[in-house]
Amino acid sequence: MANLTNLKILMLAPCLGKFGGIETFCLTLIEDLIHRGASVRLLRKKVTGFHNDDSIEKNENEIRASWTKEESKRFTSQFVSPRDSVLKSTIRECDIVHLHNPMVKGVWYAKKFSKPCVMTIYNWRRKGIHPRLLAWRWAVSQADRRWYISKFVWDSWEKKRRQGSEHLPVVSRMPQGEIPTGKRKGFLFIGRWVPNKGIRILLEAYARLGANPHEWPLTMLGDGPLREEVLHSIQEQGIQGVQLPGFVSESERHSYTRNAKWMVTPPHTQEDLGLTPLEARSVGVPCIASTDGGVQETAGAHALFCKPGDITSLVECMKQAIQMQDSHYQELSQLAKVDLEQYVRPLDEYAKEYLRLIHN
Repeated sequence: MANLTNLKILMLAPCLGKFGGIETFCLTLIEDLIHRGASVRLLRKKVTGFHNDDSIEKNENEIRASWTKEESKRFTSQFVSPRDSVLKSTIRECDIVHLHNPMVKGVWYAKKFSKPCVMTIYNWRRKGIHPRLLAWRWAVSQADRRWYISKFVWDSWEKKRRQGSEHLPVVSRMPQGEIPTGKRKGFLFIGRWVPNKGIRILLEAYARLGANPHEWPLTMLGDGPLREEVLHSIQEQGIQGVQLPGFVSESERHSYTRNAKWMVTPPHTQEDLGLTPLEARSVGVPCIASTDGGVQETAGAHALFCKPGDITSLVECMKQAIQMQDSHYQELSQLAKVDLEQYVRPLDEYAKEYLRLIHN
C-alpha cells in the first residue's frame, strides 16, 4: 500500500451544487488517499446553474462518519467562486494538483508554481473554435497525466494516443453483497431528472408496458428540473407502480441497487460513462441500457440494449426482461460481473502515480 504521509493534495472539481458522478468519485478517491496518510483539500468550483441542495454535504458527512478524528482533520472542502483567490494560494501550498475536467486556472497556477498536475477527464470533447473550447484543449494538453473515464471520452480527445494518457474509469464505493435473484423486484433508475437522461422515455415506456405494478414496480431515484413534469405525467396518465423516493443517501442507493431486478439506464445525450450500471453489475444486477456514448461500455456485453431516444425499443427490452425465464436471468446475473475489473480498478493506481510524478 503506497504511503502518502505528509503529502498535500489539492483537488479542484466543477460543481452544480448537487451530488453526482464527479462528487462520488472525488470522495471515494479522497477517502483512499486519507487512509494512506495524505492531506486533501477539495475545492468545488461553482459553475453556471449552481444551486446547493445540501445533497453534497449529506453524502460527505455520511462517508466521513466512519473516519477517525485524525483522518477527518486531514480533509477540508469548500465551495469556491471562479475568481476566488483561494485557488492560487492553495495550489502554491500543495504538493500535487488533481483537476477534475479541464480547469484552465488550475493548470495555469500549477505550471506557474511548478506543481505536478494530473487530470481526470469526464466529458467528451465538443467540437468548434470557441475560445473556451480552445482553452480546454490547451488545459488537457498541459496536464502531466491524463485519465479518461471511458474509451468513448478518450477517443473524442485523442484519436492518436499521447504519452501520459490512459483509460482509467472513475470508481465509486460499489455496493456490497448480492440479494438472491428470487427476492429482487422491479426496475430501477438512478440519475438527475434532466432532459436527455432518458427519464421521459422511461416513464412513457413503463406506461406502455402495462406490467403488474406489484411484481414489476419502477423505482426512480434522484431529483431535478423534471420533477413536476414527472409527477404530472404519473397523475394525468394514472400510471401505477412508479415509486419516487427522491434523493437518497449513498447507503440507501446501494440498498435499492441490490434489491432491483434490473437497472435501467436509457440516456440519449452521448453519456460520458454511466456509473450506475457499474454499481448494479457489482452486485449481479443486469442492465437495460441505451447504446449511448460510454453507457454501452459500462452496461456490459450481456446487457439488454435499446436505441437511444427510442421508446418502442426500450419497451421491447423491458418486455423481454419481464418474460425472461428464471434460469436465463440467473445466468445474466452472473455474466453481469464478467470483465467488471476493467472499470472497477484499484484506487492505489492514483497514489502510485502521484508519488512517481513527485519523485521525478
